[in-house]
Amino acid sequence: MKRIRRLFLTFTLLTAAICVVLLLNITAPNPTGRRYSSQMPLTTGQGSGQQIGDDAERILELDLGIPNNNAADQRVCICNSARGTPPISECRSCLTTIPIEGSYRRPDFMGANYIAESKNAQNLLYTQADRLDQITDYASAARALNQPLWLYIRVNTVLDSAFTSLVDSTGGGVIRYFTVSGYIDPVDQAAQRGLIAAVIVFVLVMFWGAASSQRRPTTPKSSDPMQKTADKVRDTEEFARAAKDRLRKKIDIEDSR
Repeated sequence: MKRIRRLFLTFTLLTAAICVVLLLNITAPNPTGRRYSSQMPLTTGQGSGQQIGDDAERILELDLGIPNNNAADQRVCICNSARGTPPISECRSCLTTIPIEGSYRRPDFMGANYIAESKNAQNLLYTQADRLDQITDYASAARALNQPLWLYIRVNTVLDSAFTSLVDSTGGGVIRYFTVSGYIDPVDQAAQRGLIAAVIVFVLVMFWGAASSQRRPTTPKSSDPMQKTADKVRDTEEFARAAKDRLRKKIDIEDSR
């Protein structure tokens, strides 16, 4: 029974540890390591289109831990091989030169080995040619560089499969990332329930062990050498006394005959 209790305790502790790690939101397979954003950005109706986009970039900059590529001291571009050099005010350098739609493209973030773009929008549809062309060019550059492209969108963005196909072709992915009011992450929800269940089972197993110990009487064993010696002497004396009593009874029986 003790072994069974230990197995239960080990399982519950392992379950609890996994749930805690999931609740920390640091193990997702994308460059931020997160399943969803650390903050909720501005959304439709809370600012201009530029303000809404900038706020999402601000949050993604914090979560990625790298500077925004739109900052004046960054501005690394994907340049068009058929066009001239972009103005220095827009592009400080060209990461790669390939055939693209515009004269240059400037992704929101350029990591050491990935490209990341933020789209804090209600929808990304096939009919939005400017956005589709932009992501197409980013995907082309990512494949040329052998780097993944990561596209971060709202958790509830209506997304056309054309965008997903383009991004997936680079080895990256579309991440439903920016939270909105009322959003509950399903993994967090499951982890919370798992943690509560693990704690309940742990407490029950501990009570089970305590109850079992109370029902099973135990004889305390002394580890004191002097006490052990005294116990042996007492046992020897009792044995000798019992032997003497048996001998006396035997003598009495013989005398009575």
